[in-house]
Amino acid sequence: MNNNNNDSGSKGWALGFGLIAGVAVGYYLNSNEGRAARRKAQVSFDEYGNQVSEYSTQLSTRANELADQAKVKGQEYLDTAKVKGQEYLDTAKVKGQEYVDTAKHQIASTKEKATTTAQTLKEDATDSANSVADSFKKGMDKAKNNIDDKADKIDDIVKA
Repeated sequence: MNNNNNDSGSKGWALGFGLIAGVAVGYYLNSNEGRAARRKAQVSFDEYGNQVSEYSTQLSTRANELADQAKVKGQEYLDTAKVKGQEYLDTAKVKGQEYVDTAKHQIASTKEKATTTAQTLKEDATDSANSVADSFKKGMDKAKNNIDDKADKIDDIVKA
């Protein structure tokens, strides 16, 4: 029974201390200095949001650059394949009908491979860009929700 009285007493002290701390925080946040601290926190949150947005834009720009580079590289492969294909065709004409059939087959294969490679590079770059954009959007949404939750808590404390 003695332990029960000690537990009730310590819970009472904890509750009393918690109430005093809550009143002190509420008073502080409602003071001029507290309002200044809230404004400063809001400015910091806004700056963080701007930095995240800027970084996301930079990543999106970089992803677009990579996609464009992949497209250019694919076009280079395609152009190279066309040049090589024409060389194969000219050689085939000189050497005979047998070589003509072989060269046409190699041209089609090389062109298909270059097109497939270019498409794969473009898809990979697009997937990477979308993944990065999705990840940053999720992070920005989470940060915004966190900021909104904290702002709601501050408003609740201020209203209390």
